[in-house]
Amino acid sequence: MKAKGLHLFLLLVLFLFSGSPDIYSQQTGAGTAGYATSKSSITGFVFDAEGEPLPGVTVKVPKKNIATVTDINGAFSIHGNTGDIVTFSYIGKKPVEIKAVIGHHMRVILEDDTESFSEVVVTGIVNKDKNSFTGSASTFSAEELKSVGVQNPLASLAALDPAFNMLTNDLAGSDPNNMPDINIRGKSSVIGERDDAVNDPNQPLFIVDGFESTLEAVFNMDVNRIESMTILKDAASTAIYGSKAANGVVVVETVKPKAGQLRFNYSGSAAVSTPDLTSYNLMNATEKLEYERLAGRYTPGWSAGPNDYITLSQKYNEYLAAVASGVDTYWLSVPLRTGWTHKHDVYVDGGSNGFMFGIGANYSGTTGVMKDSKRDSYGGKLDLIYRLDKLQFSNKFSASYTSTKDPVVEFSEYAKANPYYKKYDENGDVNRWLENSDFARAANPLYNATLNSRKEKSQLLLTNYLIIEYNPIHQLRLRGKLGLTHTTNDGENFISPEDTRYDSYDRTRKGSFTSTDQKSTRYDASFTAIYADVFGNHRINFAGDFKASQNKTLTQGYNVVGFPEGNYTYPSFSNGYPEGGVPQYYEDTQRSTNLLATLNYAYDNRYLLDANYALSGSSVFGSTKKFINTWSVGLGWNIMNERFFREAFPSVSMLKIRASIGNPGNQGFDSARSLITYKFLYNSFNYFGNSTIIGQFGNRDLQWQTTIDRNIGLDFRTDRVSLEVDYYDKNTDPLLIGVSVPLSTGITGLWNTNLGIQKSRGVLASAQYYILRNLKNRLTWSIRGTLRHEDIKLDKLNGILDDLNQIGKNTTTKRYFDGADPDAIWAVPSAGIDPSNGKEMFIKRDGTYTYDYNPDDETIVGNTRAKIEGSLGSNFNYKGLSVSINFTYKLGGKAFNDALFNKVENISSSQMIYNQDKRAFYDRWQKPGDIAQFKDIADKVPTPMSSRFVQRNNVLALQSLNVGYDFYDVASRLKLESLRLSFYCNDLFWWSTIKQERGTAYPFARSYTLALSFSF
Repeated sequence: MKAKGLHLFLLLVLFLFSGSPDIYSQQTGAGTAGYATSKSSITGFVFDAEGEPLPGVTVKVPKKNIATVTDINGAFSIHGNTGDIVTFSYIGKKPVEIKAVIGHHMRVILEDDTESFSEVVVTGIVNKDKNSFTGSASTFSAEELKSVGVQNPLASLAALDPAFNMLTNDLAGSDPNNMPDINIRGKSSVIGERDDAVNDPNQPLFIVDGFESTLEAVFNMDVNRIESMTILKDAASTAIYGSKAANGVVVVETVKPKAGQLRFNYSGSAAVSTPDLTSYNLMNATEKLEYERLAGRYTPGWSAGPNDYITLSQKYNEYLAAVASGVDTYWLSVPLRTGWTHKHDVYVDGGSNGFMFGIGANYSGTTGVMKDSKRDSYGGKLDLIYRLDKLQFSNKFSASYTSTKDPVVEFSEYAKANPYYKKYDENGDVNRWLENSDFARAANPLYNATLNSRKEKSQLLLTNYLIIEYNPIHQLRLRGKLGLTHTTNDGENFISPEDTRYDSYDRTRKGSFTSTDQKSTRYDASFTAIYADVFGNHRINFAGDFKASQNKTLTQGYNVVGFPEGNYTYPSFSNGYPEGGVPQYYEDTQRSTNLLATLNYAYDNRYLLDANYALSGSSVFGSTKKFINTWSVGLGWNIMNERFFREAFPSVSMLKIRASIGNPGNQGFDSARSLITYKFLYNSFNYFGNSTIIGQFGNRDLQWQTTIDRNIGLDFRTDRVSLEVDYYDKNTDPLLIGVSVPLSTGITGLWNTNLGIQKSRGVLASAQYYILRNLKNRLTWSIRGTLRHEDIKLDKLNGILDDLNQIGKNTTTKRYFDGADPDAIWAVPSAGIDPSNGKEMFIKRDGTYTYDYNPDDETIVGNTRAKIEGSLGSNFNYKGLSVSINFTYKLGGKAFNDALFNKVENISSSQMIYNQDKRAFYDRWQKPGDIAQFKDIADKVPTPMSSRFVQRNNVLALQSLNVGYDFYDVASRLKLESLRLSFYCNDLFWWSTIKQERGTAYPFARSYTLALSFSF
C-alpha cells in the first residue's frame, strides 16, 4: 500500500513540474498547457487507445487545405495558427477534430471504431482507406459476423454480402463434416459432367493474416478468433493477387494481442439442433399398401404360375394384417437424435508497447442430428509481437486437430423403408432383412447401422507465420514474410462383411477397408515495400511486392477386401486387394511466383486512381505458358468532397462513383493437366517389360484461364441511409476444359485444352436504412437488404462438347454450346397427361403433340439460377440490448423436381418395395377422365425427363434470429471489462414454391444456441 502511494505521489510531482502535453480523444476539445514550439507550427503526437504511437495518421488543416502524416513515433508538425481546426484520421479509428493552440504539443488519442471496419479495405498486403479506393470490397467486423451466428463464419458472410454465394446442398443438408460450395459473383469456370478436378476452379482464394489458406481451415475457425473478414470482388481489389484472383478473395484477419495489463477473454456457446423433416412427404403404412395394390405389385405377370398368385396374396394379407394391428413405422426418426454442439475459446494477451503476446486455445465439439455423426476440433495459438525502435517482429503459430465421424448408412436408406415393415422381430432383435422373397428384397438399414462399420477422418494443421517490418522513415515501410503450413489428412472407411450389400458376394470378397493418407507442406515467402505520403492535395500510396510459394502434396491409399465376420476390422485381416486393384500413390507439386506493383493515388480526396500490375508464374500450365501478365486500373470520384455538392447536400457523407477493369487469373486446377501421364497394365508384359498406356495427353501449350473483369459502382451514405451498387461484366477467355478424345487413340482420359468463352454479367446491391438513430442514448434500429442478379452465356465452343451434350440427354438437364447458359434447364416440352389413357403427351419442335418421346425435341424450359436473390435483415440496439434477424430469399428460378421424377413416377417393380412420395398415391391418373399431373398409377415404363417436372423455385428462409445483452453494470461490479450473453436461432424455417425432399443423404436441422463471453 505504501509503495502504491509513493508511486502516485511521484507521478503527481512529475505532472506538476513537467508542463504535460494536452491529451485529446474523441471526447475532448482543446487544451492549454504544453511545450513551446514554433510560432507557425502545430505539433504533437498521436497514440492509439493502448498508448502505442500511430504512424501514418493523416493530419489536416482543412481551412488551409494542407496535410501531413505522422512519423514512426506518431509525431507530426504542420503549419497553422491558433484557432485552426486540425483533423486526425486513421483507418480503423474514430476521427478527431481539435482546435489548435500554437506553442503547445498535442497528445491525441485515436480510439478504435468498431463501425469503421466498413471504411477499411483489408487486402492482406496493405490496408486501404475505402474513401480513396476504387475497387469493390466489403469488410465485416467480428461483431457483424456474430450478429448472424457463432457456428460458421462463412454462413454469416453469405447473409451479409450479396456477392458471397454459399450454395445450398440439398444432398448433404446440415452435415457438420460437409464443406460448402462457395463462389463470389458467380462462376468463372465450366465443370463438365465428367470433369473431376482435384481443386474447385470456382472457389475464391482465401487469405489468413496475409498468407494463403484453404476453405476447410477458414470453415474450422472459431468466429471469436476472427477480427475481420473482407471480400475482394472486382479486378481493382483482387489484382494484387494477380493470377489467382479471378474468383474473388476472402481475407481473414485474426485477433492480435494488445499492449497493456494482462487480459483474459473467454467466449463459449452451447447449441442444440433438431432435425427438420418438413420437406418430406412420404406415405404412411395404409397409403403405401393401397398404392402398391393399385400399382399392381400383388398382381402376377402374364408368365406367373398358380403358386405366384398364392404367394403374392399371402404377402399382401400379411402386410394388411400388420397395418390393421397398428404397424406404421416412422423410419425417418430411427437414425436421428437431438444434436449438441459446445464451443469454448480462451485468449490471454498483454504486454508493453515493446513486447506483446497472446496465447489462445479453443475447442468445438459437435454431435450431429444423425447418429454416428460427430466432429471435434481442438486448437491453440501463440502470437508474439516485438518492437525495437524502427523494427517490428511478429510471429503467429497455430495448431489445430479435427476428427470426424460419419454414418455409414445414408439417411436416404431409412427414407426408402416401407412403413408397414417392423423395426424389430417378436424377440426385439433387429432383422437383417425387412423383406426377403423371390419377388422382393429389402435390407434393414437399422441392421447395417448396428454393425461395426465405421467412416472416420482426421486432420492436423500446423501454421507458422513470421513477419518482419522495418520503417526507415515514416513514409516507407519494408516487410518480409515467411509462412509454413503443414497439413495431414487421414481417413479410414470400413464396411463390415455382414453388411447386406455383400449378400451376393463370394466369402473372400465380403467387407472392405479403404485407407487414404494425404500430407501437404506449403512454403510462402514474400517481400513488400510500401511508400505512403501526402504532398499538399496529393496523396500517394505505392507498394511493390514479390512472393514465391510451393505446395507439395503426397496422396496415397489402398483398398482391401475379404474380412472374416466379427471384430476383425483392420487391413491385416483382409484377403487382399479387389480384382485389378492396386495401392494408389500421387505426388503433386505446385510452384508459383508473383511480382506486383500497386499504386493508389488521390487528389484532394476527390479524384482517385488505383493501378496494379503483376507478373505471375505457375507450374500448373504448359511449359510454353508458364508466365502471364495481369493488370487492373480503377478510377473514382468522391462527389461528396466537391464544394458545390457539400454546400448543397451537407448531410451526405459519402457519394462516390467508381469504375475498374482488369484481367485476374485462375490457378485452381490440378498441376498434372499440362503433363503426359502413363498407366501400367498390371499382369500384362511384353518384350520390353511391363505394358503401359497413356493415361492423359499433356498439353504443353495449355494457357492460363484469365478473366477480363469490368466493374462500375456507386457508394452512397448519410447518417440514416447507406447504399452500395455494383454492375459487373466478366469475360473468361479462354476457358480450361477437359474434352474426350476418340477411342481409336486408346486413351480413356480427357484432353485438357483451352476452349470457349464464358460471359457473365450481373448486378449487386446492398442497402441499409436507420429507422431510429440516437447515438447519444445508444438507440438504433435499422433494416437492410441485399440483391444479386446474374446472366451467363457460353461462346466459341465450336461444337467440341457435343458428345457431352449427347450423353447428357435424358440423364442431365445441362447443355454446353455456343450461346447457351450453363445453368439453363433442357428438357422436352410436355403437354401433360392425357385424361383418356393416363399417358404423357410431348410437344414436338413443330408444335404438334405426340406420345413418342424424342430427345431431339428438347429445348430450354427454365433456369436453376434465380433471377434475383439475396438477404433481408433488421438490427435493433438499445444500450446493452441487441436484436438481429436475417432472412434469405430467391425469386424467379426454376428447378427439376427429383422427388417427382424418382418418387412419384419412375417407380419400377423393383422399386415398389421402397416408400414413395404421397403424390404417387393421390395425384397419379387411375381411370379415364381423371385430370392428373402424373401418369397412370399402374404404368411402370420409365418416364423420360420432360418439362412436367420443372417447377418455379421461389424460396424464403429465416436464417438467424439473435438476441443479446451486454451487462455493463454487472461487469463493473464483478471487475470485468465486458460481459455479454446471447441467444441464437438458426435455420428456423424454410419455405419454397417447389415441394421436394431436402437433405436426402443427411437431413437439415434447426439450431438454438446460447453464447457467453466475458473479459477481464
